[in-house]
Amino acid sequence: MMRKSRHETEATRKRIVQTASEAFRKDGIAETGLKDLMLGAGLNTKGGFYKHFESKDQLVAEAIRFSFGQVTNRMQASTAGPTPEKL
Repeated sequence: MMRKSRHETEATRKRIVQTASEAFRKDGIAETGLKDLMLGAGLNTKGGFYKHFESKDQLVAEAIRFSFGQVTNRMQASTAGPTPEKL
């Protein structure tokens, strides 16, 4: 089997984090299993999880940062338009 490029590995990791972020918010952290999480990210095995993360705790921390980043970006975008006083 060919090894993935660094870019492909980073894209896969981001996909796992994004999938985890959504699953944790929807189903809860404890209720989200690694097998289902990896399948949701388009990967066939939970063994591949440990190529990207040392533990589920590490993934939880990254998924939370990702979620906060999304919220922050939405908040910033909502304030980017003209203020009501300028309308």
